[in-house]
Amino acid sequence: MLAPEDPLTAALSDFRLDPAHSYADQVHSLLLRAIVRGTLPPRTALSEAAISKMINVSRTPVREALAQLADEQLVLIYRQVGTIVAPISVQLLEEGRFVRSTLEGANHAELARTITPGQLAELKRIVQQQRDAVTDGQTDRFSELDELMHRRLFEFAGRGHVWVMLEPIKRQFDRVRWLLLGHVAGHSDRALREHEQILAQFAAHDAKGLRASVSAHVNHITDHMQALRQQAPASYFAD
Repeated sequence: MLAPEDPLTAALSDFRLDPAHSYADQVHSLLLRAIVRGTLPPRTALSEAAISKMINVSRTPVREALAQLADEQLVLIYRQVGTIVAPISVQLLEEGRFVRSTLEGANHAELARTITPGQLAELKRIVQQQRDAVTDGQTDRFSELDELMHRRLFEFAGRGHVWVMLEPIKRQFDRVRWLLLGHVAGHSDRALREHEQILAQFAAHDAKGLRASVSAHVNHITDHMQALRQQAPASYFAD
């Protein structure tokens, strides 16, 4: 979706610190979510002082959170100048696409042979909830269920740690996915149809078909990039 006039205020407005947990971790999670979901669009200025004041913490945890986000290539820190949200790196996007396509294809093909009736029933429930979200126009809900589905398929195969490993690698991929949901008409409908096909192939224990479907599902993001780049500001991307 298009950014509001004051994206930093929008991103921080509902945040409440939990004194029982690390402030730096909480600030990192808050900013990470806002960057991935586009609430903080690429090249938005991130003032350490402003963030500290808005959420009523010292500047130290904010500085630590921004440093971690810089390590994850989600913000750019210019010493003595300031910090901005990093543009979406097309190179990192391609790396994330390749890793996801390779690992998910292999995981799902193996899982097709061992998936249990209980796991299949859970997968059916998730896809049904996705249908409901698409029908109701709930973009956020659909994206959350999309993430849940992909994570659970790794966990079903006993590879939950692989999904954890994938999380930082697919950040740019996730940023583009959120932009697609907001900018490219029919993206969620297409993703749902592909999920329904994947569900049917799991039910049929079709390992070969799953490899092909997963590859097409993940790789479609590149098919949509041209349309996305025509609609989103050019400053959002870095080649």
